[in-house]
Amino acid sequence: MIDEFRGRVVRRFVDVGSKSEREAVLLEGDDRDFVLRRMGCNPLVDPGLDQLVGKRITVRGVKHGSLIIMQDWTEQGD
Repeated sequence: MIDEFRGRVVRRFVDVGSKSEREAVLLEGDDRDFVLRRMGCNPLVDPGLDQLVGKRITVRGVKHGSLIIMQDWTEQGD
């Protein structure tokens, strides 16, 4: 099911202290943060996601736990 989420895009380390520790692009929401991944793109290196860091967006996508697989998004004003 496709849902809609809003927040600011940030880059930071996730899963700190585990074998899965990595730097990721996240959507900081009001009550929860989600790792972002664009559908069909490399999950570890995605220059398209890097361009969203620091921006507020509304994203439509499928949520899997703490991951959102993005289908589309729009930038919001500050």
